[in-house]
Amino acid sequence: MNLPLKGIIVLDLTRFLPGPFCTMLLGDLGAEIIRIEDPKFPYNSFPPYFSKGEIKKSVLSTILMRNKKSVVLDLKKEAARKIFFRLAAKANVIIEGFRPGKVKSLGIDYSTLKKKNPSLIYCSLSGYGQNGPLSSKAGHDLNYLALSGNLNLISDGCRPIVPGFQMADISGSFYATIAILSALFSQMTSFKKKGEYIDISILDACFSINPVALMHEFAGESADKNILSGNYAFYQIYETMDGKFISVAAIEEKFWNQLCKALELQEFQGNQYGSKEYQQQLITIISQKFKSKTQKEWIKIFENFDACVTPVQNYRDAIQNPHIIEENLIKEFEDPNVGLIPYLSLPFRFSSLSLRPPGPAPLKGEHTVSILKRIGFSDIEIEEFKKNGSFG
Repeated sequence: MNLPLKGIIVLDLTRFLPGPFCTMLLGDLGAEIIRIEDPKFPYNSFPPYFSKGEIKKSVLSTILMRNKKSVVLDLKKEAARKIFFRLAAKANVIIEGFRPGKVKSLGIDYSTLKKKNPSLIYCSLSGYGQNGPLSSKAGHDLNYLALSGNLNLISDGCRPIVPGFQMADISGSFYATIAILSALFSQMTSFKKKGEYIDISILDACFSINPVALMHEFAGESADKNILSGNYAFYQIYETMDGKFISVAAIEEKFWNQLCKALELQEFQGNQYGSKEYQQQLITIISQKFKSKTQKEWIKIFENFDACVTPVQNYRDAIQNPHIIEENLIKEFEDPNVGLIPYLSLPFRFSSLSLRPPGPAPLKGEHTVSILKRIGFSDIEIEEFKKNGSFG
């Protein structure tokens, strides 16, 4: 297989969603991902589970931790850090997700490790970054969304609502992946393989992913001017007779005219903009139209109109969508522990490069002994590590 990141070793000290999603991407591209797991960390396995006999695996872990290896180390112990230092000396990339100061207190920060591995790429992916007044604060996706201004845009008309999607966390994952790939590319195209420290703030990542909203702020305009904000009839969600919903994104005039034709509202063709009052009038008229038929009936009608109109689906609907099925995004593979399970593949295809095929998520600590042997520790040394609590 022609894997783009074949031969790249990544040590992953991250938890929860942002870091593991980043290393999932790197692993699918061919990097060897070695997770360094805390034996005492209580949140490694979220429900629901796939199970077979006495063995169970978190369904989320089978997605995020696929193709990875797991080494358990209690990094508070000097002997465990000795193991980590040897691993770090051979790694291309380390990614960690602790609050600022934690890795330094453990003695595994970039300044320490670059002395052992000058070409090391070290990425810190944290909620608020390494600097600034919030850097030491705890946070999760909803907090970053709230501070970024994006949560205020997700509203039911009266108040912000909790989205069912971790937009901030995933934006942090993508930016971390881009930054790591950029550093790797720089090394590959440079005579001297210089190390790199990368500081990623999830708040900053979330703040930067909405240029359409920011452009109005930069221009000193009201947010109402944003045509994608839900204030315009041509970019709106409408309820159907059966209590389901239709999304309309007829931004261009040609699509708007097709929408009007399908709804038998030809009198509004060529006139999709206008005042706030006019938009409310349009929304009311179009809402009444959509409530006259079921979602299924409207989708059948719009098969004949190129109007950027689609049903609002839940995930179960989406999984069964013929297009998603045709794209082969969900596959199956045989997990050696829990049997045949679904697998979410990456949403892009190469013409000549390959993606790593499905592989199981590891059991916690599954590869500790084999990895230690690979980096030169003897059976006697490994047994001593067990006795002194390096593995918890």
